[in-house]
Amino acid sequence: MKKIILSAVILTAMIMGADARNGRKADLPFKYEARLGWSGYPTSDELNFAGDHGPSYSTHPIKDLFADYGGPTYMTGNIMAEMDFHFRKWFTLAVGVAANGIWMDKYDAMTDELKGRESGFTLTVLPQARFTWMNKDFIRLYSSVGAGITGGSFDGRSEAVIAAQAVPIGISIGGKLFGFAEVGIGTVYIGGMFGIGYRF
Repeated sequence: MKKIILSAVILTAMIMGADARNGRKADLPFKYEARLGWSGYPTSDELNFAGDHGPSYSTHPIKDLFADYGGPTYMTGNIMAEMDFHFRKWFTLAVGVAANGIWMDKYDAMTDELKGRESGFTLTVLPQARFTWMNKDFIRLYSSVGAGITGGSFDGRSEAVIAAQAVPIGISIGGKLFGFAEVGIGTVYIGGMFGIGYRF
């Protein structure tokens, strides 16, 4: 993890240093972006928090067979707020924070009656390197890769795990105010992320 962060810092410093040595600023219409997006199913959260909560004769002590049990586990999907820093027309450093809500109903083991609801959440901090390979006035195509950390708590379990995400292709359409869509694979989500953003 430390090596990944150090590599990102070194890459950023090299790009900024190259601009300074050339005595010019990158030809950028906007230096920053703020994004808000909603993603597909968070695979890491599913593996760590959304397992089987029902009674099991083979893996649980006998006392657990008479304890309350959980129904299906539901998630909101990651809602990510992101700040992007454009260093070159082709390179952006993005830092995002994503939140995912988790909940399930609890039932009485003897009567199967609904007794309440268990809820929790996860937070992910995800720095990403984004590479833009088509940059027009109102449309951009890009790819990105990132690594960070996910932590959360649900149903008596607390976890902190490495987060990793790759976006083979993403598209943004618009000027200062724009919409975007990405296809990604990783621990943060598998599938798509959609959202809006503002450049300044």
